Amino acid sequence: MKRELYDIHKVAARFYYEQLQTDNAHNAVEYLNLRQLSPRTRKIFGLGYAPINKDALYKTLVEAGFSESAILKSGLVYKNDNGSYYEKFYNRLMFPIIDVYGNIIGFGGRVLGDGMPKYLNSPETEIFSKSKNLYNLNLAKKSNNRELILVEGYMDAISLHAAGIDWAVASMGTAFAQEQAKLLARAADEVVFSYDSDAAGQRATVRAVSIAKEVGLKVRVLIVPDGKDPDEFVRKHGKDAYLRLIETAVSGIEFQMQYVISQNNSFKFSQEKLEAVSNILPFLLE
Repeated sequence: MKRELYDIHKVAARFYYEQLQTDNAHNAVEYLNLRQLSPRTRKIFGLGYAPINKDALYKTLVEAGFSESAILKSGLVYKNDNGSYYEKFYNRLMFPIIDVYGNIIGFGGRVLGDGMPKYLNSPETEIFSKSKNLYNLNLAKKSNNRELILVEGYMDAISLHAAGIDWAVASMGTAFAQEQAKLLARAADEVVFSYDSDAAGQRATVRAVSIAKEVGLKVRVLIVPDGKDPDEFVRKHGKDAYLRLIETAVSGIEFQMQYVISQNNSFKFSQEKLEAVSNILPFLLE
């Protein structure tokens, strides 16, 4: 069944990619143009478009000879109680997720318009688990760089790659998992966290640093200034400016301590100071 699911995802990726070349994908193309992604970069990452028609992929997969049961197990298509079919992704910019062996195992889809959620990932299947995979690890490993950059989202990793920083991988969200840390540890000796610098991103980084250290990785944290994400920063300021940020990245424990202190920066009583110190101690003792 796994082989058939890989084949289904391969056909689906080709379908989405071809859809991006049609007039129906003008919103997706406009978005990619706005993000300054060249046709070459789009091709390298196999970017595509899921059309508004909610059964177009299903028909393509049936025509390719796949059984209904296999198509439904892929998580890309669902069946209504009335017997009709509808798809997980529609009217979205599509990002194929590829494992380290080159198999397409799932997709991420960015909504085009005001719909929610903004980003949607494939469901858990026999071949895909979000917490056990890292986006772009298949390409980042080819850089032979024993230091990998970990970002949150697809566009962060793609924009860095397009700028010539081809050793970035994405956790596909802020919920960094131990299995993802183990993947990093097999591919690198050091990880530089470059999550968004908003409150949610900083909280996630504090937690992720500890997880990465548990598997033996050397950890540093890069703070993108002015609340920008890596995608926005590198498009505006370029490769060299981002590389300088990497050079100034602080150690994981220093970042954790700075974060805890920043959350307790209005001390009024000695008890509050004691609480702040107790929050820092676990990081010192790791």
